Formats: sequence, structure tokens, C-alpha cells
Amino acid sequence: MTQGTKDTSKEKEWQFSGKIMSHEVEITGIAFGKTIDENDQVLVRLFSVGSDRKCFEYDVREAKLNTELPVLFCFPIEIEARPTSCIWYPGTDSKEGILLTTNDEYKIKLWNPTTETARRTCLGPTYGGEITKLKSISMPRGDKYLVYATNKKVIGLIQLPLDGNPNKTMGMIAHPDEVTDICATVDGKYVFTCGGDDLAVNMWSVDVAPINQAVAMGGEKIEPFINLIEGGRDG
Repeated sequence: MTQGTKDTSKEKEWQFSGKIMSHEVEITGIAFGKTIDENDQVLVRLFSVGSDRKCFEYDVREAKLNTELPVLFCFPIEIEARPTSCIWYPGTDSKEGILLTTNDEYKIKLWNPTTETARRTCLGPTYGGEITKLKSISMPRGDKYLVYATNKKVIGLIQLPLDGNPNKTMGMIAHPDEVTDICATVDGKYVFTCGGDDLAVNMWSVDVAPINQAVAMGGEKIEPFINLIEGGRDG
């Protein structure tokens, strides 16, 4: 990890702050988050998830120059599925703090990493393969969304809060093959995607109206979930 110099009179520079080989195999996601500690101070937290089905939290405050990045704790987040990405869940009580993870069985999970417990498990988007990249965006009127990308072709939006409503998600083909990364502008108006072999960076204008219309037309309470049952209402 690196950190910038605090002396504003000097030219900005970056220094190595520590590293650690925590996971046994591939790291599939990292996420920074902020919570409020017992002294009402802002606490920066760093997490990683990997194909070893584990989640690590690192002690950012105790990381020293040219030394190891300390591990605070580790806990398992899957039994059979493989975690594919993670992000700090936006818009929740900062004193609790929630980590969102996805897996290769199209599930999205919300975790309280402090208590190492799952708060919610929902079905995520099932088109285009499992989610491998996540970014959060806020629209001008305050609505929050997640921008996601799969490993192949597809990007999309997920409306928050997360409740498993299938009408709150959409996806589209953005590249002919691999999607290597995504990012969004601060105002939430545009999303950029980076392809692989196509050597392309695409810029997309964000329009959430189709999702809002689908949610409105999908009904309330359990109505949106009826079609998830095999055979529908009579299944």
C-alpha cells in the first residue's frame, strides 16, 4: 500500500507502506470502507476476499513504512461458492458498516465484518456470468446504485437498497469479450468501461429511468418475487 506526504508545501509523492501475502490463492476483490469507532473517530478499513473463500481485514492505522500490513482478522464467507468481488456497502449506519460480496452462484451477500455474520443473501443478476467488478454511484436526487461488470461482455446497474427484487437490476453487452475494469464519474452521470482484446475504452451515459419503470410496474411487497418461483404464481 502507499500513502501521500502530509506536507502540503512539498510536491506530492507516494511511499510504500507495507504488504502481506494473506490469501492462499487468487484475490478476487478489495474494498476500503469507513466506520465510526468507539471514540467517534473516523476509522478507515481495508478488506479483501479471495478464491480461498476467506475475507481478511487489515489494520491500516498500524501499517508502518516498509513493514508488513497487519491482519486484524479473517473469517470464511463461503462454503462451496467462490467469492468474485466485494465493495463497501453505501448508505448504511456508519457505526455498523456493511461489506457486500458476490459469488459465482449469482448470490449477493451483505456482511457485518465486525461480528463476522451475514446480514442478507439475495439473488443477483444472472445474465452474462458472475459479477467481477463493482462501483457505487449516487444520482443527483440521492438515489444510490451499484455499477457492475461481469468477466465477459456485460455491464449493468443494481438499484439500492438491496432486497433481491429482480426488477432492480439491468444489464447490457458493453464489449465483445472481456471487461477488465469499470469506473464512474462522481456525479453518477457517466460510466467508463475498459475492454481486453478489443483495445477499447467506452463511455456510457447513465439512465436509470428503465429500472425505475420496471420497479413501478413490477408491483409491491411479494409481487416482484412471484416469477422467481418455478411455475410462477401456481408453482
